[in-house]
Amino acid sequence: MSTQIAVITSKAGSKIQSVPIPEPGPNEILIKNVAVASNPKDYKLPLVIPNYEFIEGSDVAGYVEKVGEGVTEYKGGERVAAFTKMATKNNKYGGYQQYSVAAASCAFPIPESISFEDASTLPLAIMTAALGLFVHLGLPAPPAQGVVTTTPTQAVIINGASSSVGAYAVQLARRAGLYVIGVAGGSSAYPESLGADVVVDYRSHKGKGALQAALTEAVKKSGLPCDAALDAISAGGTISELAGVVAVTSASGSGKVNYTGMLSDDEKNSLPPTVNTVRTAVFTAYGEHESFSGPFYRQISQYLVKSDTNPKPLLPNKVKLIPGGLAGVEKGLALLKANEVHAEKLVYKIDETPSSV
Repeated sequence: MSTQIAVITSKAGSKIQSVPIPEPGPNEILIKNVAVASNPKDYKLPLVIPNYEFIEGSDVAGYVEKVGEGVTEYKGGERVAAFTKMATKNNKYGGYQQYSVAAASCAFPIPESISFEDASTLPLAIMTAALGLFVHLGLPAPPAQGVVTTTPTQAVIINGASSSVGAYAVQLARRAGLYVIGVAGGSSAYPESLGADVVVDYRSHKGKGALQAALTEAVKKSGLPCDAALDAISAGGTISELAGVVAVTSASGSGKVNYTGMLSDDEKNSLPPTVNTVRTAVFTAYGEHESFSGPFYRQISQYLVKSDTNPKPLLPNKVKLIPGGLAGVEKGLALLKANEVHAEKLVYKIDETPSSV
């Protein structure tokens, strides 16, 4: 059996070792990775799951090496990006290796105009944003081709608008014809460049209820109702503050807040009774919500290419290349853990991996 280089991650840290090249199962594809990207969960899962020692990473981009039984939409040599299964304890799905296996339903073709590095920033983050906006919040999804050009009739708040998930949420919401109110800090200009109508700088609104008041005012100035908010940060009481805004700015006095982190019991008890909260677990993309994720992933290729009906293509996250390929993963995860990554996605080029590791 042929072998490859991979990064094994545990609570103690990361190490590089040789592992077998995996085989795709039914409805799966084997990808020869060219670029892979990091997400915060890559360092968090080994810290919270007992005896975790597996290949992490879920964002990959490269060439189809082999297709499993039942796969008809891909063939060898095609450029693809994919969201690989997470927390399965099956190393074939890990992203931090030279070859990864992904469900065909969670992959999409990469247009020739998009680099592998840019494409690797998309799979997990854009699906987290899409599930939050269009499945859990129930907002209207953008068309498969083009964008909604009618005047917005509804506002949505996106906290963490300069984060990886938030940046995609801003763009998807605008494509769907929504009025977007973003929340960001030092990178406020970034979500504005992506189409946010208003960006509230949370640094200017410290103290209990200050951010809630500022967002309520921003919604009122828009002249539109707001019964939905997406919290891509979910820390420091932001979920309850967003819920407070929705409770007073929605047309009905009720609404939803979608979040990606954890909701504490104390914060849960402080929520307005008319506002529901729902958490996005992105792994449902290859399970419970596969009927949504499969067709949505197929649309991404069209979103990325400029055309008469798509004059402003979807922009991938800003890439920060970490030198050394797979040998740089440990450094990248340390940067994420230290909260030193802002408005960027950490990416590793596989061909930079030293052959001697």
